[in-house]
Amino acid sequence: MILRHLSVDCVIFGFKDNKLCVLLWQSDTDVAKRFFSEKDNFEDVEELYTENPMHAEQNYWGLIGTHLPQEEDIDEYAKFILTKSTGLENVYLTQVKTFGKVERVPFTRVLTTAYYAIINPEYHDMRQSEMAKVLSWFEIDKLPKLVFDHKLIIEEALKKLRDQVKYHPVGFQMLPDKFTLTELQTLYEVILDTTLDTRNFRKKIQNMDLLVDTGEKQTNVAHRAAKLYSFDVDVYNRLKEEGLNFRI
Repeated sequence: MILRHLSVDCVIFGFKDNKLCVLLWQSDTDVAKRFFSEKDNFEDVEELYTENPMHAEQNYWGLIGTHLPQEEDIDEYAKFILTKSTGLENVYLTQVKTFGKVERVPFTRVLTTAYYAIINPEYHDMRQSEMAKVLSWFEIDKLPKLVFDHKLIIEEALKKLRDQVKYHPVGFQMLPDKFTLTELQTLYEVILDTTLDTRNFRKKIQNMDLLVDTGEKQTNVAHRAAKLYSFDVDVYNRLKEEGLNFRI
């Protein structure tokens, strides 16, 4: 059975061309109907898919998500949606909060629990789901027309990301396996929307003993090649559990 009044939405952040972006979709109504048609109450919830503005107008976009089946664990279902819609597995995913304003969906009462995930689009083999007519990345400050309160959900997810990135190494999943200190600093500046002092930033990072000098340098660059670093996996995993004192 599909729970008419409960849904799950995923805010997928990506670090693309040194910009913070969000992955949005236009879902396919017919595929969604087929996906849920085996549920015993589908006729009662069909309007959830047919009356969604995304399915009526070409210029509406939305977060990747759907209504929650009664038999599913909500956290596990969020992971399932993420994998089903993008092909990505083992991605950092954390709950933001539940959004429950009475009229957030005009034609029915729906509470949605939102999650955010973070990836680097250039280093993941992402495929388009059969449930999507199209998937596309949008810069965080250049979002298209969104359904319902999805803009608010994105804003709240970004607030949580900015809070967490100061104390936990959650943003590091947006980087390739080998990266420069400049790339790492740029990532933090983009997420936090601020300019950081380079000397202080590097001192804080190096004091964590988190980075490993790979002994390699950049190739095929017009400027002086910079050193490439990777993360010490053991230290990284410990900091994920314990947190890091990295208040900017």
